[in-house]
Amino acid sequence: MDGTFTKQNNIRVALLAIAAKRTGLLHRPELAINVAALAERYAKRVREVADWKPKSSNVFRQLASLVRHLFDRYGNTPDWLIESWTRPTLAEDGVNLPDLTLHLGQGHSLRSFPRLPVPISKRLEHGMREAPAGCTFREALRYAQLAARDALEWWGVVMESRLGRAALVDDAFWLSVVDFFVASPMVDPRHFGPVCDWIHQKRSVGIGVEPAQPGFTLKGRSMASVLAQTEQWHNGQARARRQSGGANLPGSSWAGLPVADFRAGPVRIEQLTTSGQLQDEGHAQRNCVATYLQSCRLGRCGIFSLTVDGTRGLTIEVTASRTVVQVRGKYNRWMTPQEHAWIIQWLSQARLVLSKHVGIEWE
Repeated sequence: MDGTFTKQNNIRVALLAIAAKRTGLLHRPELAINVAALAERYAKRVREVADWKPKSSNVFRQLASLVRHLFDRYGNTPDWLIESWTRPTLAEDGVNLPDLTLHLGQGHSLRSFPRLPVPISKRLEHGMREAPAGCTFREALRYAQLAARDALEWWGVVMESRLGRAALVDDAFWLSVVDFFVASPMVDPRHFGPVCDWIHQKRSVGIGVEPAQPGFTLKGRSMASVLAQTEQWHNGQARARRQSGGANLPGSSWAGLPVADFRAGPVRIEQLTTSGQLQDEGHAQRNCVATYLQSCRLGRCGIFSLTVDGTRGLTIEVTASRTVVQVRGKYNRWMTPQEHAWIIQWLSQARLVLSKHVGIEWE
C-alpha cells in the first residue's frame, strides 16, 4: 500500500510541476500516454521541472526537451531516443524506450540494457548512438549494422524492405542477405526488396507445390540466379492474379486499419480491404503487394491505392503504428514531387507519419 501511495504521489507532484510551467503538455490528448510515462518515472529525475525552460511553443519539442532535462544526466542520450517519447508507441521490438532513456541517461551503456531483442556489441552501440534524429529503435539498429559494413548507402533500401519493417527475428540470416547484395558488383539496389519478398515466401510459405524451407540460405548462390528466380516467382504471381480474375474467396476481406481515406479533386487515396483488390493493385502496378494479404488480415499493415481520375498512381503501405513506410508507383518507381504533395495532405488529415526512407523521384 505504501509503495502504491508513493507512486501516486510522485505522479501527482510531476503533473503539478508541469502544470506550473503553463505549457500545452497537459492539454493535448494525443500526448496523454507520453506524459503519463514521464510522470511515472519522475522519482528518477536528475533535475527539477522548475529549472526547465522550454525554448519552443511546439508541444512535441517541449516534451522532448523536458525528457532530456529530467533524465539525461550527461546530455549524451541519442536524439532519436529522446524523440521517441513524442510518438504514440513507447515500446518497439520489445524494448521499453522510456526505461532505456533512463538507463542511458544515468551513464550506463546501451548494450548492458536488459531485454534487448538482439545482442549489441560495442561497435553496434557506437553506431546506434550516431544514428540520425527521428529514427526508431529498429532504424537505429539497422543504421549501426550497415555502418559496421561500410554500407550506409543501403540504409534507405533496407528500411523499405521486409528486413526494415519486420520484427527482429532471425536477424543474422537477413543481414546475410544484405551482405550478399553489398558484395555483388553493379546490382541495382531496388532489387533488394523484391528479393527479400521472394526469400520470405520461400522460407515461410513455400512456392507453388514446394513446401516452406525455413533453413533456406543464399550460400553458394549467384546474384544472377537469385534475380532470375525472383523474377520467375513475381511473374508466376502475376499469372495467378490474371487467372483468378481478382475473385475474392470466403474470408478474404478485412476491416482495415482505422485510417481515413483521402479525396482532393480527382485524387483519391483509398484502403484496399479484399484479396481481389490487392491482386488487382499488384497486377496493374507490377508489384508484389498481393503477398501482404496475411499481414493486412492480421492488422499489421494497411495497403492504400492512390488514383488520379481513376488511374492508379501509387501503392502505399501504412503500418499499424500509423507510419507510411512504402510508397511506390508502377514497376517500383518512387513518387513524384506532385504525388508527394498529395501524400503530405493526406498525412495531415489522417494523422499519419511519413518514414524518412520513402523516396521521391525528383525530376
